Amino acid sequence: MVGITGRTPDADDGTFARSLEPLVHTDRYEADVVFESASRSVGTTAYPEYPIRIVENDEYWVCLEGRIYDRDDETLERELLEVAAHVLAADGDDEFLTEWVLETDGEFLLVAADKGSDRLGLLNDPLARLPTYYFHDGETFLFSRELRYLINEAPIEGFDPMGAAHCLLFGYSLGDRTLIDGANRLRPGTKLTVDPERGAITETTLHRFDFGEPAYADRSRSRNAAELVDRFERACRQRSGDGTRDVISLSGGLDSRSVLAGYHAEGIPTTAATMASDEFVPPSDVELARELADEFDIDWQRYDVGPPDGSDLDRIIKTKNGQIGLLTSFILDFFRQLRAEYDAGLTYVTGDGGDKVLPDLTPATPIDDESALVDHVIAENCFLSLEQVAQITGLSVDAIRRSVRDRLRLYPETDPDAKYVHFLVYERGVNFLFEGEDRNRFFFWSTTPFYSIDFFRYAMNCPPEQKARYNLYRSFLTELAPAAAALTHPDYGVPVASTRHEAAAFVDDLLSRYPRAFDVVRPIVKSLNGLDTESQLRPSTVDCIRTQIEQCEAVDDVLSTDELHAFLDAYADHDRLSVYRLFALTSFIDDIHSTESVLESRRDVVFG
Repeated sequence: MVGITGRTPDADDGTFARSLEPLVHTDRYEADVVFESASRSVGTTAYPEYPIRIVENDEYWVCLEGRIYDRDDETLERELLEVAAHVLAADGDDEFLTEWVLETDGEFLLVAADKGSDRLGLLNDPLARLPTYYFHDGETFLFSRELRYLINEAPIEGFDPMGAAHCLLFGYSLGDRTLIDGANRLRPGTKLTVDPERGAITETTLHRFDFGEPAYADRSRSRNAAELVDRFERACRQRSGDGTRDVISLSGGLDSRSVLAGYHAEGIPTTAATMASDEFVPPSDVELARELADEFDIDWQRYDVGPPDGSDLDRIIKTKNGQIGLLTSFILDFFRQLRAEYDAGLTYVTGDGGDKVLPDLTPATPIDDESALVDHVIAENCFLSLEQVAQITGLSVDAIRRSVRDRLRLYPETDPDAKYVHFLVYERGVNFLFEGEDRNRFFFWSTTPFYSIDFFRYAMNCPPEQKARYNLYRSFLTELAPAAAALTHPDYGVPVASTRHEAAAFVDDLLSRYPRAFDVVRPIVKSLNGLDTESQLRPSTVDCIRTQIEQCEAVDDVLSTDELHAFLDAYADHDRLSVYRLFALTSFIDDIHSTESVLESRRDVVFG
């Protein structure tokens, strides 16, 4: 993965530089040692266009990965040195740092070094938009934007059984867990300082969002919508112009059309790109994207993609290390076409996050207590059932369920509904969806205005009653661009700004309270609205997993091979998401432990 990597103490005789080489995934990547002393080494692995900035003075050295959108260069460089001083000070002013990260619109990882004391510090943005991992055992400290570096260089024993169970259950591990025992995920809004002389690290959470008491519940929906539009347009404006061009990932959905409308409202020149595929993208979605581009009179390109092959899946495994699934590997072809059409200096702008900040995330049915909340979290977010995960991992159902409960207990909210919102943002969002966005940065910088900190803070303080049944989203989009709201919402097959949309959303909300009825109606609605695709699970996928189980003995050290075979014997009874979730984990184990992985030997095999 692109980004910063570092360690203390320094590895002598050039071994640190060599340790970066496995992170150079293409011939466009370059590995550079950017800071080195007797006790610390910091390096970068990135393509030339990737945003990395280094500033220093006589006291401090600072490396910033990512972009900060609301500062000019001169102001930013001055602030980075000031922030570094607070990060590295033994008695640093955490209040200053908290205020700074909450008032800074950016996606970043900051690494700072004190030239006099050998102290090292890390600081990330309040949402941890750039996934980062670290390891510390009292002697060695390593951190990297790529989990693979810790696997290669840290004295790590093996997989974390509960982390593996979480990944099979949800598709991601919870909290600071990863798949690897001893490898931790840097949590959002965190300051991490390292004192090599004492062999100690200090991790300080500067800010954690509490979704329990919406601050703007007393404001009308129309006022909240207007405030959101103002912040959204500003976020679009601030994100524009940093790259060689802004390319909007456009589908027919509400999130990407909002981005298109926001850039249009600010008069920002943009290009829209839409991925088309008979197997993976509904034709109605592509047609709606074309209509939106025509409505806003912008340059629009359609890019046809086919199913991924083994080399695509292998690339995902090697760069994201089991942190995201393999089912969407077909998107790599889309990215390759975009980069070839333009260049790696483009800014890829998505609607990611729109589905988190504007809809009502609270449970459809009331949750009375902690036990019911745990049940709801698992039922609504699982890929495999709790019982299947227990059988495959060898952990008990009670142990896995208890680990979910213990994680929920750490959230700041007291109301179960608000705790569930926290889960969707901090676990599914931070630990899973942000990893998917990070995959985009393998090709070019990727961002979204929905996670602008000012917009995010305001939106998450709007009450769920206003967000229910798309009401706030409808008001927001109508205020932002009536033309966008006048076009069809693909989920419902009717225009957003229509009474029929309100009625459809009402029925959708009602059905969601009765899951069995919803499961019956959903395929009918998808068919009527043209949302079906031709995608099916190919036999090559199941055969590949079986071969991994049989050829890689390490799979049996992590998972029960008997249970895996039993699961695959009945693969026709499972949906593709479940099979591919398992596939990601077996592929990761195989890639780490095999001289030549099964995917490496099947680079030309077509998957889907």
